[in-house]
Amino acid sequence: MFSNPISGAGYLLQGVRLIARPGLRRFVLIPLLVNMLVFTGAIYVSFSQFEGLMASLDARMPDWLGWLNWLLWPIFGLLILVVVFYSFGMVANLVASPFNNLLAEKVELLLTGQPLEQDNDFRRMLAELVPTLLDELRKILYALLWAIPFLLLLFVPIVGPLLWFLYTAWILTVQYSDYPMGNHGLKFGEMRQRLRRRRTLSLGFGAAAAGMGMIPVVNFILMPSAVAGATAMWLREFKTTNSYQGPHQSRVATRYVLLTIDHLSGHIDGEVRAGPLQGRSLERIPTNDLLGLLATCYQMDAESAEALEVYLVKARGQRIEEPPPRPRPDAAPAPESATMNDAEARAILGVEPEASAEEIQAAHRRLIQRLHPDRGGSDYLAAKVNEAKRLLTT
Repeated sequence: MFSNPISGAGYLLQGVRLIARPGLRRFVLIPLLVNMLVFTGAIYVSFSQFEGLMASLDARMPDWLGWLNWLLWPIFGLLILVVVFYSFGMVANLVASPFNNLLAEKVELLLTGQPLEQDNDFRRMLAELVPTLLDELRKILYALLWAIPFLLLLFVPIVGPLLWFLYTAWILTVQYSDYPMGNHGLKFGEMRQRLRRRRTLSLGFGAAAAGMGMIPVVNFILMPSAVAGATAMWLREFKTTNSYQGPHQSRVATRYVLLTIDHLSGHIDGEVRAGPLQGRSLERIPTNDLLGLLATCYQMDAESAEALEVYLVKARGQRIEEPPPRPRPDAAPAPESATMNDAEARAILGVEPEASAEEIQAAHRRLIQRLHPDRGGSDYLAAKVNEAKRLLTT
């Protein structure tokens, strides 16, 4: 399956957007407060201890060694980044782990519309408190054991810091992916195995989390954002059955291509409907084969060509050169249906039959932001979305 580090980082950004949604805010509050308290307290204690240490050294240090203060402060700043972020970050995750499991469950409910359980949320959280904490301690032990060789390598110029950063990215991915995967009963070893199969995607997510954690104040929202982002990544990339088919997903069908667009993340997937690649998922088809299909669509069906161009640009990062002239109407096969019906319009907007006018408007607004030609979409897809809205609101 096609993936790259940028896609992994994109899931963290999606997590940032998700935690701001009204249905999730109350589940974000406790992890956010834990993160703020632990990091603020850790930084305060660290600076207080360092100031005391510097005062003690000044009292014993001759005046001609006063220049050492200018050397020690940058070193201390680096230690703060490493020790506070990694050590106290583990403490924050340990304290908030029961709430992070609950947050992951609610994010999955939002994205799929399928609840994991029906029991009382907080009663279940209390019942699972001890197993959750033990699992969190297992992750901390795993991280600490692997930290030893990478800490020794940290003193190797250039290579050492790079390896340490990659180690950190991997540990953060393991840390936050465990919440949604653990909710589905995956063991720690199986979870790591799945992440290793998509190593570049996983490291992209972890690298983005590591970078976010080094930005003061912004790092306060790292924990809930990473939990939400890891849940979206689990549903889209790692779950064996595709249940990422919630109410916020649209389908646009052409002769050769069926596109599915997720409103929340902007992720585009789909399948081939005709030709030698019929029935195959777009994500599982090599880019060169899709470019071959695009050449066929240029000759046979202009609408399919436009839809496939959007997928190649947004999902594969391809730059499409000036396309050849579209087929003349008399040279192209007649479309299956010249008029859009209600069922097709609802599929395009991703709304249920009983959706209200406000829900239709909201779905249209989300989609047009993703598919407008000025934002990397296409005239064809934008026209489809606008036509679907017109049909369902008149």
